[in-house]
Amino acid sequence: MTPQQKVHEVLGLPMVGGPVCNQMPLYAERYFLHETDLDMAPVGVMTLLTQFGGSRVEEGTDETSRLSTLPSMSMLMPAHCATHWRYSGSVDFAVFYIPERCDGVFGRLLECCARTQAPLAFSDALVSAAARQLLDELNLGKKADQGFMAQLAAVMLEQVCRALRMQTPGSINPPHIQLARLQSVVAYMREHLAEDLSINQLATRAGVSPAHFRRLFDNAMGIAPHRYVMHLRLEHSRELLMQTDLPILHVALECGFSSQSHLTAAFKTAHGVTPAQFRARSGVGRD
Repeated sequence: MTPQQKVHEVLGLPMVGGPVCNQMPLYAERYFLHETDLDMAPVGVMTLLTQFGGSRVEEGTDETSRLSTLPSMSMLMPAHCATHWRYSGSVDFAVFYIPERCDGVFGRLLECCARTQAPLAFSDALVSAAARQLLDELNLGKKADQGFMAQLAAVMLEQVCRALRMQTPGSINPPHIQLARLQSVVAYMREHLAEDLSINQLATRAGVSPAHFRRLFDNAMGIAPHRYVMHLRLEHSRELLMQTDLPILHVALECGFSSQSHLTAAFKTAHGVTPAQFRARSGVGRD
């Protein structure tokens, strides 16, 4: 059984998946999952997980919780590391299966994992952006630019090494310290998606200037406030599309989009399909 098949047994089939390109021996998949509490056995190869959007993800059991991730964060999993995942709401993430090789960047990644049998979490904007672009390109199928994907994958893996080398064992991740100051604002975002969530409005709730709020949020979350709001709105739209038969216009307005066309454009940019196509795949028969 391949590593991918082991993951499919637990998570089901991904929204998109396949080899990154002919020049780079890397396999990638993208998942949209909703509310889970599951055990994942070791898959036999290193994997890189990058969260694009959705809820906070907790790794570990109640007794041995090891870490949590948020949108824009990544995690390098050693080959023989078993994990337990918990989250509520929806999560949008990518999995990259890293081949068992000792040359070049693959060898350096093995060295990073050799120091521990626990997941290695980090936040790096370049890794997150490269991972998202790779999955978007992979979604193009035969139209994907193989050369571009090979270069992008190489940069992504090199940056993973650099990001992990910059972290010292046992250090506290500064974004998690800052996050405590923003919890009430993040909760407000989730509860008021249909309302005005501009930088000025959010900064007022946080009691700081818009410029300071933007820096504080970006440092804590690894993502700009307006992009995080979009993540939340798209997350909620996926939930409504999968779990209700509301007309797509109503879904758009409920999630804070100005119109159905606004939702459709944002949804297709993020996921490569329209809301109607996504709903059809999920088996909800309306629109």
